[in-house]
Amino acid sequence: MKTRIVSFIFILSLVFLFGGNVMAQQTEAEEIFNEKFEELNNELKFNPSIKDLSPKAVADYRNVLKKLDDAIDDLVAFEVGALTDENTKVFEYKRLRKAKDLTGLRPLIIEQKHKIREYMGDKTDFGADSLECIKNIALLQQTTKNGNWTAAYPHWNALFHYYPRASRTTYAKGTDIVEFKYNKEKDAATKDKWIDTLMMLYDQRIKFFGDSKKYPKGYILGRKAVDLLKFRQTAFEQAYKMFDESVKLQGVDSEDAVLLTFMQATDGMFRADKIDAAILVDNYSRISEILDKRAKLDPKNSVTKTAIDGVDAIFSNSPASTCEALVPAYQKKFDANKEDVELLKKIAGMLDRKECTDSQLFFDVAIQLDKLEPSDVSKYARAADFIKKKEYDVASEYLNEAIKLATEDTMKAKYYFKLAQVTNEMGQKSQARTLALKAASLKSNYGAPYLLIATMYASSGCSQLTSPEGELGNVGFWVAVDKLVKARSIDPSIADAANALIGRYSGGFPNAEKAFMIGVTKGKTVTVGCWINETTTVRF
Repeated sequence: MKTRIVSFIFILSLVFLFGGNVMAQQTEAEEIFNEKFEELNNELKFNPSIKDLSPKAVADYRNVLKKLDDAIDDLVAFEVGALTDENTKVFEYKRLRKAKDLTGLRPLIIEQKHKIREYMGDKTDFGADSLECIKNIALLQQTTKNGNWTAAYPHWNALFHYYPRASRTTYAKGTDIVEFKYNKEKDAATKDKWIDTLMMLYDQRIKFFGDSKKYPKGYILGRKAVDLLKFRQTAFEQAYKMFDESVKLQGVDSEDAVLLTFMQATDGMFRADKIDAAILVDNYSRISEILDKRAKLDPKNSVTKTAIDGVDAIFSNSPASTCEALVPAYQKKFDANKEDVELLKKIAGMLDRKECTDSQLFFDVAIQLDKLEPSDVSKYARAADFIKKKEYDVASEYLNEAIKLATEDTMKAKYYFKLAQVTNEMGQKSQARTLALKAASLKSNYGAPYLLIATMYASSGCSQLTSPEGELGNVGFWVAVDKLVKARSIDPSIADAANALIGRYSGGFPNAEKAFMIGVTKGKTVTVGCWINETTTVRF
């Protein structure tokens, strides 16, 4: 036992002995440095709370950088045996000669140079060396003009680390340079670090150029979020927070790609149980409203149209876009904000788009909205209530009011079509057809009105031909299929429904033998009578 104790004490003493020497050597290098650069621990000590360095401070830091360069020269001369007491710039020759190990001194000097240059870049526009800064800006612009990212990289790297306040070009072109480096890299771990660098680039741009009028913080955040999801598809939760803040800041100035990707991130958050259906629906309404405004500002912008279609597609395929999810989500909002007209319009519009118009919430919203601000939306919503009750005459009155109040043709088309359906329910088929055709004339690629007319023709029971004159069962099916073909050709969204009806009605075409008896043969042009009075081609 005593032997073990003695051995342990001996080993411990060796640790302290050699460990102490190592510490002494490290401390010696630090002592030599601190003796000659005591200003770095005093008046030139880094102060993160300072936003801008004074001219005097800039001069002082540049002087100490020169002194650090001189210290490197001293070490080089010492290493080759050329240093004397007479030619030392910073250190004392005797002090260096007596030192047991100077290996830690050079790294310490280099580290301090790096820290000072970064600190000066953070606190002044042109950093430690204004000439070097301007030269790098010019070379960066020159090399990136031709997409020479390899040649541009060293200039960008210097600006990014040591002159971050000098030029917005560092960031505008930096994303392309970093993406080039990312795509060129084969190692997965290194590629991931390039993504970190890209995120740092956006953060630094916000820090130094986030108050730009043209490209403010909200714009930069949106770009950052898009790129994060582009390179890290699973990072939707982190990206979602950026999108949310970006869109709040930018509003209608949000980029189309940002709005579309925000909807993708929202859908990802919902599917991962990070947000509930109410938030998904609310974000959809938010994003759709902004895109609609952007579309009105620039109707010819195909990118905005693509974004609108994409957002609608994401939402329509979401598990949240059901009446079961929508109604409870919006019921809470309605109960808490019954005087908010804009919110009521959003709720009514959403419930109508998702065909939840038979819910009590939709009727309650309609009544409240019509009280607060009568509009085409409120009148249409009130009409839906009476349609449910099968009070078609009252529903017609509200629909006519909606048509009068509507200012957009697309909305008028919607109201005319609904009025056509109601009129058909009242047995006024000819008038219903007139209203359906009016709806189709107000909105291009609107197939639903022709679908309605087709069903009216098919269910008419008409057996009258006026040219040639005669009686033939199911002649209404010919003109019904004509309208279905028309609907399918202009509106792909109803193609499946049209094809299904075409298949059904084609199987019920008039009998060829009976048709022959009255002089009607395949390919002949005939006119269907009754209230229809349309010309068509004979098919069997």
